[in-house]
Amino acid sequence: MIACELDDPDGIIFVHATGLWSIADVDRHYTHLGLIIADRRRNDLPIRILSDVTEAQRQARETEARILEHMERTYQPTDRVAILVADVADKMYVRARLGKAIVGVFSSQLPAEMWLMSDDLQPPGIAA
Repeated sequence: MIACELDDPDGIIFVHATGLWSIADVDRHYTHLGLIIADRRRNDLPIRILSDVTEAQRQARETEARILEHMERTYQPTDRVAILVADVADKMYVRARLGKAIVGVFSSQLPAEMWLMSDDLQPPGIAA
């Protein structure tokens, strides 16, 4: 399951995902997320996303590939996207799968939220 909500006080879009996802689940999620992002862009609001996958299982390669396709189409260089994972092993795996994507990967929520709100910081693991 993938759920998405907007926290208005901070302007952070929270995504919470659990279990395994089908490609259709991923497509539905990015369609919904795209509407939220488009509305924020129309209103000149920053895009800040915290995607919590701490309760998700490792996805099939095809599903991971579809997620990466959506990420490339959805996010712009000025967007702040943080992925919250369960542990250091998952953090290393996700960073390796993301390649050169400018996305922060964290195993703790507070640093992820702090990074999302600090426009001048590079994502952890990305050299300036």
